[in-house]
Amino acid sequence: MQSFLIFFYILNQGYNQCKEDDLGGFLGAISPELWEDGQPADKAIFNDWQKISNPTTVDESNIMERAYTFLGYYEQEFGFNFSETKQWILHTTNESVVKKAYNEAHLMYQKFQYDN
Repeated sequence: MQSFLIFFYILNQGYNQCKEDDLGGFLGAISPELWEDGQPADKAIFNDWQKISNPTTVDESNIMERAYTFLGYYEQEFGFNFSETKQWILHTTNESVVKKAYNEAHLMYQKFQYDN
């Protein structure tokens, strides 16, 4: 779950930069702020993340690559357009984006661990 939260918070930062409509809708489906049971509203996206990203091997050095690959998969399979966000991932993101996402994910992960 933690890698999925990191993925969300990276994309959330991307949305603040790119404002892509498809990304906004996608984030709404997986936003932890909307979770009641510690699980995303759209569990299929979470299950796809588990299948595609190999979350046990996700770390700070490869999370951006995994996010990019996952977005590409969703574009191909479901017709989303994440082109601006993918360019942001390739050309603009840096360690501070990753660290911020890790910190936010850690806080949210703790919240659900303590609430459940």
